[in-house]
Amino acid sequence: MRFSRWLDLPHTSMEFIDIQHLPLWQLIAVGVLIGSLIVHLFYYLFFFIRLVLHKPMEESGKLEPVSVIICAWNEEDNLKKNLQSILEQNHPDFEVIVVNDHSRDETDLLLQAWQERFAHLRVINLNRENANMRGKKFAISMGIKGAKHENLVFTDADCTPKSKNWLRMIAGNLSDEKQLVLGFGGFEKKSGLLNKFYRYESVHIAMQYMSYALAGMPYMGVGRNLAYRKELFFKTKGFIKHRHVASGDDDLLVNEVATGKNTIIETRKDAHTVSTSPESWSAWWLQKRRHLSTGSFYRVSSKIFLGIFTLTHLLFYLSVFLVLSIQTMYWLVLCAIGIKWIVHLSIIRVVARILDEHDLLLFSLIGDLFSPFFNTVVAISNRINPPIRWR
Repeated sequence: MRFSRWLDLPHTSMEFIDIQHLPLWQLIAVGVLIGSLIVHLFYYLFFFIRLVLHKPMEESGKLEPVSVIICAWNEEDNLKKNLQSILEQNHPDFEVIVVNDHSRDETDLLLQAWQERFAHLRVINLNRENANMRGKKFAISMGIKGAKHENLVFTDADCTPKSKNWLRMIAGNLSDEKQLVLGFGGFEKKSGLLNKFYRYESVHIAMQYMSYALAGMPYMGVGRNLAYRKELFFKTKGFIKHRHVASGDDDLLVNEVATGKNTIIETRKDAHTVSTSPESWSAWWLQKRRHLSTGSFYRVSSKIFLGIFTLTHLLFYLSVFLVLSIQTMYWLVLCAIGIKWIVHLSIIRVVARILDEHDLLLFSLIGDLFSPFFNTVVAISNRINPPIRWR
């Protein structure tokens, strides 16, 4: 069936064309464009909207004792900057455990000085006796074994809480039923394109793992802001199943132990942490490679629903470029992009407000366009030359 001309512009002939007469590759491109758009809209309107509609839990009156665990490897400067804000949290009963993982700087002397000021600071020094057991997972395991309390909260040495109520908020979610808390760890705002990319990516990742958790499908968390019960760690024998993987002390553990019933998210602004973002593109590249390297060890179900979203994200923009080469199909591309971006901005606008990243709204369109291609390049790089060290 042939349709009549719908728009007449100078020097341009734009007509609906007979779909049946399109070459096969063009038919495939159009089909991929429409199909990937439908799948993407499903993810936004079925999963991600849950975070938009989520109401944070009100703080309960009772606060149980908490152990905060931080691993440090040559983190003297970061500890000087951030440790005091953690030690001075507004919580009635907590200890802070810093695991000094074979540091070669002045971390040990700094911690000794801090211990004279704060009685609830404890230090676990990993020395030559542990020389063959290096790695963040071993350090965390030693911190957990040395913790006095059942409720554990984790953050990094380069992180600082957004408020003095961070600990009571993140740990206050733990209970006999909810044994795992997924928090948000953002990055400090700086000038420059790299900082915006890094912050946008942290928001996009948080939108995914928090929304999937709300849908009863938790798959990861970030070690910058994470809490769980000690019994949950030992019930699954800690990191034993993925001890051969250099990274994954946060997301692989969560992927293994999290269920729809035992997991809760914490979104309140005062419960966020803030970290220092990489200063160079090469540092971001290395960190991104390390983060993506753990995905292949996720549960099959996690890999399927994450893989479909990632694949359709990439296919959508690839098909956009292909369909643009069909002169009479500009209308279809404009409609597809318009629908996707309207839904994207509607969801991201609220998510960015929840995660206190308001200035990323319009930049999120750039991030949405380039992130699938960048992630694909990183994934290919990891296949060719897998990253080894966690640091």
